[in-house]
Amino acid sequence: MFASPYSSAFTIRRHSDMELDIDTKRAALKASPSVVSVVSYKGGKMMFPGSGTIIDCEEVNGTYTSTILTSTTLLGSSPESDTLQDDIKVNVFLADGKSFTGRVSAYDFHFNIATICITSDVALPTACLRPLDVSIPIYPSDCNSNSFRLGSGDMVVAIGRFCGKTHELMAAPGKFSPKSCKLDCVELLRSTCIISKSGFGGPLINCHGEVIGVNFYDKICTPFLPVNIVSKCLRRFRENRKPCLPWLGMELTNLYTATIRKLDKVFSKFNISRGVLVKKVIKGSPAEQAGILHGDIIVQCGEKEVQSSLEFHDIIWEKVRLTEEVVVLRESSAARLNLKVFVDETSPEKVNRWPVPETSKASVKKASVLIKKRKRLL
Repeated sequence: MFASPYSSAFTIRRHSDMELDIDTKRAALKASPSVVSVVSYKGGKMMFPGSGTIIDCEEVNGTYTSTILTSTTLLGSSPESDTLQDDIKVNVFLADGKSFTGRVSAYDFHFNIATICITSDVALPTACLRPLDVSIPIYPSDCNSNSFRLGSGDMVVAIGRFCGKTHELMAAPGKFSPKSCKLDCVELLRSTCIISKSGFGGPLINCHGEVIGVNFYDKICTPFLPVNIVSKCLRRFRENRKPCLPWLGMELTNLYTATIRKLDKVFSKFNISRGVLVKKVIKGSPAEQAGILHGDIIVQCGEKEVQSSLEFHDIIWEKVRLTEEVVVLRESSAARLNLKVFVDETSPEKVNRWPVPETSKASVKKASVLIKKRKRLL
């Protein structure tokens, strides 16, 4: 369960091992070998305990270098900062308690992910990352996809590793929710899993134990960044490219989340079963300048039909500083509207901000005292 001395102040609900169903246990145990505890320190004092996932392991001359995916929350100086702490140190703990000194190899404060490298004499197990397909058609049809189809109410599990003496596995079962997150990052999805701070940066897995996202903190839900976006960031890390991120200034959700009244009006005019619904348009944004309105339904971007909000973000990722044509359906119009939108670049003032628990500092201090007491007893 996600319950520890570091999390009791802000864990809403706890799951004991006895409460976990067999499907949750199977999925968690399959992913367990690649899940680690990650703890950051500054000046010998603990800054933040979290979790991470081993996503790669390479051998060179008998030495193995493993790459761990986690959250930049462990590394930043404050929720408003997009810089690394000075003289930060990172320790990584495996399931068997073995400790490694980590090196921060790459980070992206906009998407709140970082990679940490450790070296070992043996190969470490890596996770299986699975892209998501959240495009649920109103009228179901066969779909050939290499992505994992995730729909509203489907089982997911947030897992992590306890930051303490035992480093035991923690699992918080929940369901995928189609509701939008209220955080800055428009690419985020959400689950009903309840996690503590020790779970931040840890993986969200599907029923097969495959990693489908990275978990973050919010007061009302557990947001996660889907592997689809994570993979793009990792590719940019490997290529040592500077971030060039798209900004349109609108919030999207999948068509199936629309009200039945909305769907009835749209279907009476257009023969569609998929698309993305525009929930919000920021004043003065590229979306507003293109003529996109709240309530519009985007069904095509460039030459590609849009199946989901996640797919739309995927399409525009490589379109920064370019003008792209989108096809829009509108209740007040009987015809499809072809609009041209300029894909702007995310500027520093538009970088996503990520909240941390208000009790964070107090909990970390409490954790540090607990560890010191334990050391004195040993």
